[in-house]
Amino acid sequence: MKKNTQITNLSIESAGLPKDPKLVIAEYIWNGFDAKATKVDIAIDNNELGYINSISISDNGEGIVFDTLPYSFGNFLDSVKKNSIKRSSYTRGKKGKGRFSFSLFATRAIWNTIVKEEGVLKTYRIQIDRDSKEQYDVSESTLVENQQTGTRVRLEGVFGLNSSHLESQEFIDFMAQEFGWFLYLNRDLGYTIRINGTPLKYDHLIQETDLLSWTLYSPEGDSSYTFQVNYIRWNQQIGDRYYYYLRNSEKREVAKVLSSFNNNAIDFHHSVYVTSNFFDAFEQEDISVSTDINLFTGKEKQVVYRNLLTELRDFLDRKQKKYVRENAVAVKLAELEKKGFLPNYGQTEKDRKRKETLLALVQEIYIIDPRIFFGVKTDLIRTYLGFLDLLLQTEKSTEILPILEKAIPLSDKERIRIKQILILPDNLDKGAV
Repeated sequence: MKKNTQITNLSIESAGLPKDPKLVIAEYIWNGFDAKATKVDIAIDNNELGYINSISISDNGEGIVFDTLPYSFGNFLDSVKKNSIKRSSYTRGKKGKGRFSFSLFATRAIWNTIVKEEGVLKTYRIQIDRDSKEQYDVSESTLVENQQTGTRVRLEGVFGLNSSHLESQEFIDFMAQEFGWFLYLNRDLGYTIRINGTPLKYDHLIQETDLLSWTLYSPEGDSSYTFQVNYIRWNQQIGDRYYYYLRNSEKREVAKVLSSFNNNAIDFHHSVYVTSNFFDAFEQEDISVSTDINLFTGKEKQVVYRNLLTELRDFLDRKQKKYVRENAVAVKLAELEKKGFLPNYGQTEKDRKRKETLLALVQEIYIIDPRIFFGVKTDLIRTYLGFLDLLLQTEKSTEILPILEKAIPLSDKERIRIKQILILPDNLDKGAV
């Protein structure tokens, strides 16, 4: 049965569909997880010459409910998923573009789905052709027994794509980068992605891990909650922003909260997974989408939750500073010198010490807050460094620390390190602190 959509073929082509086959396949994988699948399988049917006959993406999700077709297939840039108010890793697609993205490299897409409705299993087929995306064809539903719900989308008439692209290390690495954080989030729930039968691995993206346990007490001290905190630093950007993923005692995510380290100043790619029965009491209406602060309505749990966020921020702050000190700061100092941002120095011993002092000071400031140079115009960076160099040569060098304290919060250790830098042999007799 042919059904018309509320769109035109031209409107789809001009709506910003993915331009990379990797992104197209990722869209269909996310659709499976959106449907509460735990397993997604990619099967590439090709011959010995690398010609692809078809690409299938199968999942064990809930299937596509027949009554939702006018929304999920009939309206473009619209989706039943967009009404989800809770920020969740389990609902990714919200604009309905994924179902049309096959047109980048295939002439048609055919969905075969099994769904449970009113206690019985039904199956039916949906087809969209590349040249007539303003229509979709739906078969009559039939009853089935002893089968599992799920959906398989088969992309046929593949063009401009060779099997070597989908079997390359680049493709595998992209999939690991896109889904590794999500598979790790659900590692205890048996979530898997398989490509031609081989499970997708992502361990090679993990650069650093830390596992610890915290116990936090209620304001009255009469109850306590244990939190298992699992920190991961990835060696490259991942397919999500940087979050605290909050999991209940069943190891399922109930909410996700942006960490306070979502800036592009450094390559600090991280995820933090927090598991506790504290989150068993979570209810969707408890979350404040605008602030992510009021996860619970009860005052006691709110206090514990705010204390948890404070602990997490302090923990990540220490991890970021460790990362910057060990990895990023040397790169930044070399960049400043290479681009000519530093003042001009001569070959004398005095100039050498001036340069060492300035670089030591900049290093400490950058470790404390690596955003200091991010988004700042070149001329301003050169001016800032010039002023610091001038202050370090005068008795006014003692005023650098108070100025920094007004701009960025300093710990006692950070304050001591900066003081040690500012106490130079040349100005000890001038009363420097």
